[in-house]
Amino acid sequence: MKIKLLTIGCALALLAGCAPKDKTPKFASPINVTYATVVNQSTVEHLSYSGTVEAGQTIPLNFEGTGTVQKVYVEAGDNVREGQLLATLDKTDAKNMYEMASAKQKQAQDAYDRLKTVYEKGSLSEVKWVEMQTNLDQANSSLKIAENNLQKCDLKSPVNGVVGRRNIEPGMSSILVSKAPFEIVDIKQVNIKIAIPEKEIGKLKKGDDATFTVGALGGKEFSGKVTTVSPVADMLSRTYEAKVQVANKNQELMPGMVCDVNIDYSTDAKRLLVPYICVSKDNENQQYVYIIDKANKKVNKRIITTGQYFDKNLEVLSGLAEGDMVVKNGKEKLTDNCPVNF
Repeated sequence: MKIKLLTIGCALALLAGCAPKDKTPKFASPINVTYATVVNQSTVEHLSYSGTVEAGQTIPLNFEGTGTVQKVYVEAGDNVREGQLLATLDKTDAKNMYEMASAKQKQAQDAYDRLKTVYEKGSLSEVKWVEMQTNLDQANSSLKIAENNLQKCDLKSPVNGVVGRRNIEPGMSSILVSKAPFEIVDIKQVNIKIAIPEKEIGKLKKGDDATFTVGALGGKEFSGKVTTVSPVADMLSRTYEAKVQVANKNQELMPGMVCDVNIDYSTDAKRLLVPYICVSKDNENQQYVYIIDKANKKVNKRIITTGQYFDKNLEVLSGLAEGDMVVKNGKEKLTDNCPVNF
């Protein structure tokens, strides 16, 4: 009888050892999390470029006359007014020509005045009178030419602006100056020149808002609008030139300064977006998120594929759908099928 009882006990113990075990993971209390909802919406793309400040207007100035530079009155960087004298040529020859023309004009005028009375009395032939008139007209014309040549010895600014470059010194010949003696620039408004890659040229248009920062001014930010977009690409770089016009009231933006330009490009195409803080990477370098199962109050790990960044959001190419609830805060404590409070 004892042998039978022992045999039955061993059999029961063996059956108990062969029974399937409960493999469901045991979790502690639910973890508190916050979540974000996957949205499907249009986006604003930030286009970034390197730009260079250019003067709103650049005027190269040359002497109209020829001769030797006598005096230069301004330096590069000086503010000048319209009509201000910038430099002069040696006027010796021009003055002599003017004085000679002036003397001949006075002589012709005197002869005309004296013979006019004689002509009116009929004592001077018509031929002689026409000759007097012609002599006076020629003398007046010669005097105007001489006066104009004398004025051409003075180089004056045609506008209010700033001397951008000075390429002459006293004693130089105006004929031998290879570059314009002066460049006057207007920097009350400046242009920011940028090069646009071929794949992005269709995203820009006149009137777009732009912001830019200038490192030389401590990263100060400015704003302006796109005023020109060239329809022709550079043959070497295959980029298109665009310009952003900016008011420069304090004249702190100087031609040649380098800046970082940002232009926002809005598109009607919609994208699935999720806050980038929700996305993690596993040991296999795969991107994943935790999806909240609202009915069961659990989370499921989901492998996803992402695209571009848009501010604090990340574009989702696959793995999620609009309306999915994705864990935002508290995901560091989670595992697959973990219960959560949200």
